[in-house]
Amino acid sequence: MKKNLVFLLSFLVTMFITVFSVQSQAAKIRPSSPINVGVTCPYSGFVAVLGENLVKGIQLGIEVEGRGDDIKLFIEDTKLDGELASTKLDVLKQRSDCKILIGSVTGFEGDSQAEWLKKNQDVILMPGYSATQDMTMRNFTNSMVRAGWTADQVMFNFGQFVAKELKYKKIISIGADYSYPWGQAAGFCRGFMENGGEKIEYIWYPEGNLDFSSIMSRLQSMKNDYDAVFLNDGGATVIAFWKAWEQYGLSKIYPQLLGGTNVADTNVITEVSDQFVGVYSASHYVDGNPIPANTEFIKKYRDKFGTEPDAVSVQGYDTIRCIIHGLDSVGWKVDDINALIDAIVAQKVIDSPRGPFYFDEYHNAVQNVYIKKVEKDSTGKLVNNIYKSFENVSQFGPYQNVKKEYMSFPSDARDYPPTNKEDYLKDAAKYLGQPYVDNLIKNGGW
Repeated sequence: MKKNLVFLLSFLVTMFITVFSVQSQAAKIRPSSPINVGVTCPYSGFVAVLGENLVKGIQLGIEVEGRGDDIKLFIEDTKLDGELASTKLDVLKQRSDCKILIGSVTGFEGDSQAEWLKKNQDVILMPGYSATQDMTMRNFTNSMVRAGWTADQVMFNFGQFVAKELKYKKIISIGADYSYPWGQAAGFCRGFMENGGEKIEYIWYPEGNLDFSSIMSRLQSMKNDYDAVFLNDGGATVIAFWKAWEQYGLSKIYPQLLGGTNVADTNVITEVSDQFVGVYSASHYVDGNPIPANTEFIKKYRDKFGTEPDAVSVQGYDTIRCIIHGLDSVGWKVDDINALIDAIVAQKVIDSPRGPFYFDEYHNAVQNVYIKKVEKDSTGKLVNNIYKSFENVSQFGPYQNVKKEYMSFPSDARDYPPTNKEDYLKDAAKYLGQPYVDNLIKNGGW
């Protein structure tokens, strides 16, 4: 009798859940015709994999939300060309009638598209992965919403970590010579210099560079004057750098290779040797993050595409889901684009693979930042695990309470901010005030 009662209760609960689920699906608002969403991304060039992963993340997000019949994707190849990236937005807006646009993945494409948006305020543009900070800061427009990150945002605390916990004083920073790596270098520099660092030496190379022989020779000649090397790039370039690093025996010369956000991404750690174990980097997403939202996301991504997701996949996934939830709030209408923008930026996302995030007043994500470390899992596979976490970091990082003063700084550049301690602190005093610098000196940093 007791078993029968348990069975009956179990059956009733199952029926209730099923009926509730069916009713919820039926209650979904469906547009009379699919909503057009345009995507720009590079399908060629040295970061083509990033474009592919962006689209995969978007496709998975649409599937997870059950909106395959309600959204029609239009995808345009930017060919890794900033000017073409803006032209493609025109194509999507005018020819494909897209009022919702997901932008491209590189910094120079993003900067170009941000300028385009100033003249096209009747659409919403959400960056695919572009991370130059001025897109949602000094160059902000209301139609820009970034469910992602800025290059500086994830590096402030990494620079602090390298200075305070690793105790390094002098760093060689190597990176591609364009806006995104400048931002990563700038954020790192600020965290490093304000927490005990003394000097950074920059070495810039052309984007897409794959020959590092001359740079390796230079690193060998600098070994007595610097503590570690900070690499600031991603994809195939990092793989080429690491091969040269091992070939020239740099691991025996420098105790540490430090990485920018994309240096230890999943598309890299599957292609490097086990000697990559121990590389520290910083990001808003960590593939080894054990939270349920991430493990479920990775499983669904693998099942659908047969490959590993990366931070670009996550941003595509989060971006389209924010769009879908925003459309839910406005009844799947796009005639009032500002209402859709308001609905998106009002969201507090709690089920992202990266962890929770919400939007600041400049429409950029406030989120956790992680120091990650490359390690081996139980199968011998390389994976990034969380070494340290910083919660609810805005794009202003430690300057959250002095935002106007921070935005009075010149924009990030290949030679700005200054990279020796004396000049850096003079510059900081000029824009943030001498009391700010005095407080840094008194407290030994932040």
